[in-house]
Amino acid sequence: MKAQEALKQIKAGNVKNFIILGGEDDAQIQQAFHAILSALDVQMPELNLSFFEERPEPMTVVRSLETLPFMGERRVVVIKNTDLLSAAAPGELSAPFEKANMPMQNVLLVVHRGKADKRKAFVKYVIKNGMFVECNAMKDNELAAYIVQAAKRKNLLISTKNAQTLAVLADGDMGVVGSELEKLSCVCRGDITADDIEKYAVKSMQYNVYKIHDLLVGGHAREAHTLIDRMLAEENNPIGFLTLLANNFRQMLVARACRDARFPEQKIISHIMQATGAWEFAARRALAQCKQFTARQIRRALEKLAQMDFDAKQGIISLKTDLYPLLVDIYMNANKKG
Repeated sequence: MKAQEALKQIKAGNVKNFIILGGEDDAQIQQAFHAILSALDVQMPELNLSFFEERPEPMTVVRSLETLPFMGERRVVVIKNTDLLSAAAPGELSAPFEKANMPMQNVLLVVHRGKADKRKAFVKYVIKNGMFVECNAMKDNELAAYIVQAAKRKNLLISTKNAQTLAVLADGDMGVVGSELEKLSCVCRGDITADDIEKYAVKSMQYNVYKIHDLLVGGHAREAHTLIDRMLAEENNPIGFLTLLANNFRQMLVARACRDARFPEQKIISHIMQATGAWEFAARRALAQCKQFTARQIRRALEKLAQMDFDAKQGIISLKTDLYPLLVDIYMNANKKG
């Protein structure tokens, strides 16, 4: 289940003895942990709330679970920053928990690093009898909707398009999204505009790459040059820039192949997302941009980017001085229909 569903059940009084939080998104996990702990409403936490870290001795946890709450409704035992439910962890680290002779109102809350292994006996038990909460990376439309709602809670309005821009800027990182929204809430009044995001939000390399790619595809070489110079001045390791840039061409190559095969638009979008791991908005963007290139031109651009990456790592070229003219060669030559 998702964290929102777990919170809804807890607030309605449907509290389970075992709750596991895990998944791909650390920021979501931490957010869900604090929200669920608050909803459990532990009275006299100095006596009724226990914390363990990493891989605690199982029977120590069991003894804590079996302890009656003191002048409160329930006792909550938390295991944080743990991998005891991962595939690599021995089963005996968690097996004793479900057999604990615990008071019916007590709760074990496991905050797991990464995904919990659903083959584990204890995980299967919790999926069936407790709350198994998965905090996986949001899809682009889900993250955009989350940003819109989070802004609304701060009495701010943001359009879906600008929310998607902020999501790209944060590279999908929920922690970065939260901190950027906090910053924007201090300087914006009413609406969060595209100009506000451009002016105040910290740009990830991914965001800069998207923008440079769009400028070069659109033939705006001078603006691209300015942004490349600024990015190279800020980045200690610009090699990663070429990998991200190549991803744009890979998405366009898939789009071009599907378009040449006369696939319907929605099927092309889905295929790009599946083949490259792109977000939906990026897949739509690749479909629109691929129309300016032939498949052969896109493949040639990928070959040149690979050669550039190799030459930079061998010290044959310096990205600080050679990147812009090489990109102009790739884009301006590729962007001529042949």
